[in-house]
Amino acid sequence: MPQALLIGSLFVLLRLSLGQGQVPIQANFDASQFQGTWYVVGVASDDQDFLNSKDDTKMPVVLVTPLDNGDLALKFGYPTPDGGCQKMLTTFTKGAADGQFSNAAMAQTDIRVVSTDYEHFAVLYVETRKAGVRSVWLQLYARAPELFPEGAQKMQQLAPQVGLNPSQGALLPQSDQCAGAFS
Repeated sequence: MPQALLIGSLFVLLRLSLGQGQVPIQANFDASQFQGTWYVVGVASDDQDFLNSKDDTKMPVVLVTPLDNGDLALKFGYPTPDGGCQKMLTTFTKGAADGQFSNAAMAQTDIRVVSTDYEHFAVLYVETRKAGVRSVWLQLYARAPELFPEGAQKMQQLAPQVGLNPSQGALLPQSDQCAGAFS
């Protein structure tokens, strides 16, 4: 009995320690297919600022453009509480593998396109490190401003593997505030 308990505990510890290190990256990631407009329809995170504001957060729109050096240029449009649209430009710097990036300006140390079919959904894993505090994020992107079931299912499957639970997630309500942000 003690040996079985020890082996079980070891398995749990091993699984926990492998959790974040084993976050997959989309096989054969193709930035040219990933380019274009996406909507951030769902988010899950253990970041306290997000958890405090998730009920008031509306759906951002993102325009992704691949660069010649393998980086991605992103233009975000975030709906603001006053009815406006805050625009932000940023670059995801190519990492060690296709589909893996970082963004020093936003303290995003590991960004991975975990899964995408390029036409309907993408699930992104993002790890941030601000003031020594590590946070994990999952973001569900969709080509249309509505939930795509296969993407939602993949995000739900990944959440416990990266230490997130349903109470840390939110489906973001649609907003027309940033609809013409990039035209």
